[in-house]
Amino acid sequence: MENDTDTEPNPQSKAGRFPAGQVFLSGIAGLILAACINSSALLTDAERLPDGRSRSLSVAIWTPIEAAASTLKLTWPRTVGDSLLGRSGDKGQISLRREQIEVVPESQNEEWLVFSVEEEQRPELQLDQGTTDTSESLWGPSNPFTIWVLGDSMVQFFGETFVTMAEKSPSVSATAEPKLASGLSRPDYFDWPSRISEVMTTHDPDAVILMFGGNDAQNIRADDGGWLDRFGKQWEEEYRRRIALVMDLAVAKPERIVLWVGQPPMRGEGFDLRMKQLNDLYRAEADERPGVQYLDLRSLFTDESGNYARYLLDSSGKLVDVRLTDGVHLSHWGGEWLSEFLLKEIKKSPQVEELWNQ
Repeated sequence: MENDTDTEPNPQSKAGRFPAGQVFLSGIAGLILAACINSSALLTDAERLPDGRSRSLSVAIWTPIEAAASTLKLTWPRTVGDSLLGRSGDKGQISLRREQIEVVPESQNEEWLVFSVEEEQRPELQLDQGTTDTSESLWGPSNPFTIWVLGDSMVQFFGETFVTMAEKSPSVSATAEPKLASGLSRPDYFDWPSRISEVMTTHDPDAVILMFGGNDAQNIRADDGGWLDRFGKQWEEEYRRRIALVMDLAVAKPERIVLWVGQPPMRGEGFDLRMKQLNDLYRAEADERPGVQYLDLRSLFTDESGNYARYLLDSSGKLVDVRLTDGVHLSHWGGEWLSEFLLKEIKKSPQVEELWNQ
């Protein structure tokens, strides 16, 4: 006689088992729920990426997911958690604020005089500009105003944003050309004077934006093969000579607008000090050339105490991440701030401002 207990499965053992398909589907559901809960943060991270295919794809993926999750109130666990951990971003508890985005000139004599439309109608404010007729723009879609942005990795993180913003006018053509790990200290790695000379000769841009320094606080090899210690007297003389050469190449055409952008404040104290020293050299050489305008970025990317800040309030009072986690480069939003600032400087020339009003 057969023993029934040998042929019938243990009910308790059967109840404790879960089909593999059920486990898999539960895992997928968990991942989807986690993505919905964190969709807002993931969308923000995607928007902070440098402009390019990766950012566009990421934003395209997370925008509808975040919209759906918010509509279904699935993001509340993340919101509550951030609030409990003090990450709410309540602007009432934050002392940071966005300073004016225009750099105030050190001397009123250096400020470009630009009248508003109403002021230009007043005879007592008219400048003696000879017989030149600026009522019609020199540029149009078939003959665009050209802008070139040249520099190191800092340009990598705002250049394409600048191009997009500048080319909102059909009469403007902009080009950004970054070279990672380059600068003026190592022409053996990349010869910027030669490249700038080529751009000026071949493309003859109407405006040039230059930004160097992030990789330049290093020893320089002299013509005799020896090394010059960084920030020593001989080093400073040689580095200033290289700055002067690049500036002279850019201003070879008198009517060309040339902007030299200083390095922004850095999170690391030592690195920030070195960038300040380089900025002083850029400013000194620019002051000797009326055609070159040096732009200081410290007031644009510091808090109300003048200190480095990763997060600042935008014009609407929203806290935004303007720097990357490395404490050096600009985020997407920081790139927008800098691009807006640079375009305002270029637009200070009355005939150029018309390009964005067409």
